[in-house]
Amino acid sequence: MVIDVLRASNTIITALNNGAKEIIPVAEIETAWELKKKNPDYLLGGERKSKKIPGFDFGNSPLEYTPEKIKNRGIIFTTSNGSKALKTSEKAKHTFVASLANAKSVSKLLNSLTTDIVILCAGTLGFPSLEDTLAAGKIIAELENLSAYEINDFGLIALSSYQNSKSDLYHTLLKSRNGRRLQELAMVQDIKYCSLIDTCTLIPEYKNNKIINPIENSVNL
Repeated sequence: MVIDVLRASNTIITALNNGAKEIIPVAEIETAWELKKKNPDYLLGGERKSKKIPGFDFGNSPLEYTPEKIKNRGIIFTTSNGSKALKTSEKAKHTFVASLANAKSVSKLLNSLTTDIVILCAGTLGFPSLEDTLAAGKIIAELENLSAYEINDFGLIALSSYQNSKSDLYHTLLKSRNGRRLQELAMVQDIKYCSLIDTCTLIPEYKNNKIINPIENSVNL
């Protein structure tokens, strides 16, 4: 499971929820342009340093991916952290995209699987991020409500962080490194949107180099 709260996870969830056909994550901008040449009908989305990549159709704001713009369209997607984290998880049996928005639904699905659960927080340029840790804690809290789990130290840190901050996640996210960066770019609405909990039941799955909604696409879990 991959988490990138600000903002790749929420953008992926929102785009699929608004009718995107599929999302293809890639690590590098050059790879995105190469895929675009092979798939000219696909849209390009992504960011570097939190800003839209020149020539792309969208940046990494979930608020950009409205139904009228992306319904039934494929999206090639590259971000500084989230898409790279997804690429590193390719060998996992199942890789789901999670955030605060779908935490409860993700937890229910994970609890139904007879396998160890690994939470990969995308972080920021190789460093941990507060918002991803909080989302991991929310998912762990939901899992604990469903069954007994052996949780490692990082999981316990994430759980404690979430429990201490859950009453006001929005203002906590404002204080994070990525939150401060988005405020500088006048993207406070993105932070507010990404701080919302359990607003969506959709659970994207990354499989065969693309992200789909496994429930809608009848993927056998």
